[in-house]
Amino acid sequence: MPDILFILLLALVIFGPKKLPEIARQIAKYMTQFQRMSNDFKRQLESEMLKIELEEKPAPAKSYQLAATNQPLNAESQPQTPASS
Repeated sequence: MPDILFILLLALVIFGPKKLPEIARQIAKYMTQFQRMSNDFKRQLESEMLKIELEEKPAPAKSYQLAATNQPLNAESQPQTPASS
């Protein structure tokens, strides 16, 4: 906390009280723009990863279905039904 206070005091001395609000607005504007670009990049990256997962997912499912039809069901793989009490 003392570091931030020192930086703000130093900025006030260097830029003066008239320029400081203008500089703060510019910094806030650039930070907002950077945040927006960062979120867009994350969203695009997640979208591409989801597309890749969806493209890869059907292939193993088909091979699993073929393997499952050739093997008899055992007690572990059969769905369990609730016991009547």
